[in-house]
Amino acid sequence: MTALRSIALFAALAATMGAARAEPELNGTWQATFTTASSENRGAQVVIDGLGGTWTTCARSAQRHRHSCVGRPQPISLSDSGASTVTLRIEGSKPRAANTGRQARLTLVDMLTLEGEFDDGRVLRLVRQPAPGP
Repeated sequence: MTALRSIALFAALAATMGAARAEPELNGTWQATFTTASSENRGAQVVIDGLGGTWTTCARSAQRHRHSCVGRPQPISLSDSGASTVTLRIEGSKPRAANTGRQARLTLVDMLTLEGEFDDGRVLRLVRQPAPGP
């Protein structure tokens, strides 16, 4: 490797590492609010741990047994989309046709709020929940 290439590689790595440190810490529990395709307001608990975590759609008493995703944690993955924006992908359950994955692009509004929309245009908002006390 030439000296010029080494310098360019080092500069790129340093810039990437600096950007990664500047990104806010997203780990923790978040409360999601969104609207379903049938215009119902819904909620979910999102737990972020590094580049993964879980999405658990909150059950409404009458809905608990009507949809196989409700109340069951679904795996999520996160990827950096740049400029305080992250892409969240709900993996869904592959064995169940009804549990197809969804993707949302979210922007950090402040240290407690992420806002954006799903791939189909529905709005999604995540609010950080306080860490459990001692």
